[in-house]
Amino acid sequence: MVSWFFWLAMVITFSFFVLIMVLFVCQWIIYYRVERTMLHYDQQFYSKGDKD
Repeated sequence: MVSWFFWLAMVITFSFFVLIMVLFVCQWIIYYRVERTMLHYDQQFYSKGDKD
């Protein structure tokens, strides 16, 4: 019985680990896209010669 609970706990722990890795990758992709978009807008803004 103890070994069954041990393996259940291991499966739950591994599931949370996989979920955290997936969310980390999604966050990394979102950050990359936002950064690329902001750099693109900054480049357009400063290339027009507008002042702040």
